[in-house]
Formats: sequence, structure tokens, C-alpha cells
Amino acid sequence: MWRELACACFGLAVAAAAWLGADAIPRSALADAVGADGLPKRIAVALALVSGWIAARALLQASAPRAATAGFHARALGVPAIGLLCIWMMPWVGYPLAIGLLLAAAAQYYGAPSRARSALFAVAGAALLWLLFSRVLGVPLPGGPF
Repeated sequence: MWRELACACFGLAVAAAAWLGADAIPRSALADAVGADGLPKRIAVALALVSGWIAARALLQASAPRAATAGFHARALGVPAIGLLCIWMMPWVGYPLAIGLLLAAAAQYYGAPSRARSALFAVAGAALLWLLFSRVLGVPLPGGPF
């Protein structure tokens, strides 16, 4: 419980620092209705809400503390390993394939019930993310050999 409360307090401190940092961004005559500080402030609010939720859950949780095992920590390292592998291979295989493989690997890693559903999730997710970033937002993405 104390670890969760410490993480929640740290998250709240980072959220406050992010809000103050965003508030220090100078206003410009060219700014739109949201302004340059709009997105950082929204992220700070989201972080504060999540941190508050973590703190509330820790305080309300009545279960006995669980001992972390070496296997638990080793399994936790698999999540960033999948992400790093995706970033590493993206220039060679391209964004859609790398993200599709990332989504499929993450789904299987987290215990998806079937490989067919994981594959469908990966294809649909990669297509949706590619359309969002490449076509809607106009972000140049690595195409790979395609």
C-alpha cells in the first residue's frame, strides 16, 4: 500500500510541475483557442486523475501485501522489451508491420484468449493507427520496404 501511495504522490507532484511548466509557456498572438499550453495541461490533469485513482485504490484495498518474486520482475521487463524491439525494427519493416507485430505480441504477452483474435486485433489496430497518424494527422512514418 505504501508503495502505491508513494507513486501516487510522485504522480501528483509531476502533474503539478507539468501544469506549472505549461502555464509558464508564453502566450502568442498566433495561438489558437487551445494555445500552446492546452495539451500539456490536459496531460497534467490526466496524470493527476490517474494518480488520485491509484491513491484511492491503495487506501481502499484491504488485501494483504503480496511479495514480489524474481519471476514477477522478469515478466515486467518483457513489456518494455516488446516496445524496444518494435522501435528497433520499425525502420526496416515499416510502421504498419512493426505496430501490428507489437500489438500481436503485447496481446499474447498479456494472455489473449486466442491467436486468431490477437491477429485480428493487431491488423485492425495497426491499420487504425496508421490511418490516424499518416493520413489524418499527416505524420511521416517509416514505410520500410513497401
